[in-house]
Amino acid sequence: MKILISFLTVCFLFVSGDISMLGIKIGSPQPALKNLKLKEKAREGDMVKYLTKNGNDLSVTSVNGKVAFMENDWLQDPAGKESLLPGFTFGETSLKDIRKRFGTNGFRYNDMSGGTTDTHLVQLNCFEFDSPNNEVLIIITKVALDADVNEDNIASLLKLDALIIADKAYLDEMWGTEKGFDQDYKKIKL
Repeated sequence: MKILISFLTVCFLFVSGDISMLGIKIGSPQPALKNLKLKEKAREGDMVKYLTKNGNDLSVTSVNGKVAFMENDWLQDPAGKESLLPGFTFGETSLKDIRKRFGTNGFRYNDMSGGTTDTHLVQLNCFEFDSPNNEVLIIITKVALDADVNEDNIASLLKLDALIIADKAYLDEMWGTEKGFDQDYKKIKL
């Protein structure tokens, strides 16, 4: 039942066209951030980091007075597994689930890499929304380096760790315009 509710919530999110985090959308004017009733953790230039109600981070970067980048990071507390995008659960939603949901593995910026940390393998997958606002969804998944990973199970073991919604032009400026697309690539339909 929980899976059905999550699926229906995701369908509503994409059908309704409400591509946002806590009501903030790409292109929202910077003063809209005052509507967030969250504790500010840090501020650097045009980036503000907030503490979400379930103990995670929400970082918002503005360019020319408009929101261009939003990142929701899981801080690994099991009580904070719900992300700011309905239907995506930190530590539970797998890359396999995401591929199945979207029907594609997405794309990668050639100048952006996942890789490894001291403890984890990290994977980044990007998906363009089929919307007039040119948003890109970046899914960040990870798996422990000491996990029993092989080619057959890696997509099931890579679990959601962070979500980003960003302006395509902002990402192109940051990571370049060259991209590698999955052979079955398609935009996420609203």
